[in-house]
Amino acid sequence: MKKKTKYHHGNLADALLRAGVKEARVNGPKNLGVTHLANQVHVSPMAVYRHFPNGESLKAGISQQAREELARYMLKALGQETDVKKRFLTIGRSYIEFGLSEPGLFSVAFLDCDSLPNDEDDPSSRSIFHDAILDLSNEGLIEHSDIEQVAAFAWSLVHGYVTLTSAESLSPAMPKPEAVNELLERGWLAITKFRK
Repeated sequence: MKKKTKYHHGNLADALLRAGVKEARVNGPKNLGVTHLANQVHVSPMAVYRHFPNGESLKAGISQQAREELARYMLKALGQETDVKKRFLTIGRSYIEFGLSEPGLFSVAFLDCDSLPNDEDDPSSRSIFHDAILDLSNEGLIEHSDIEQVAAFAWSLVHGYVTLTSAESLSPAMPKPEAVNELLERGWLAITKFRK
């Protein structure tokens, strides 16, 4: 029988989130229940409730960790790029790459949970998208009044592409880079050339 690990106050929450992310990476949202994750870190299920009021709040925390990992991937891809169009395309490309190379995490990143995390995502993939669209407005490529609509369109384009491409599989085939570039170029044209 495995010896149960003793955690100092505060460490168990992090351990549970790490175990949840590890589980999500392999199996998506299947095994994110309190009992399973408590077993993974060798504590009783009751110990979990000292840090999370219920299973939904634990899932929400794991979902947030997955979103933040996506955001870090996007920021790394962006690097120091300052060209507005290249930033826009890089954000879209990195979102798709992450979604298809990390399908388990991606499927958990946007779980509909009954609880919300205590803090805002940091970093936030939504903010990265929004800032890129704000850049388009600052360059005069879209109207300021269209920022929210354009951000929703851009997110729907890449999120929908990942969702449809991965359809029910935790090991989707990676599309050819040209196909992704074509999608993003068409999105760019739709946003910048066909505005009111």
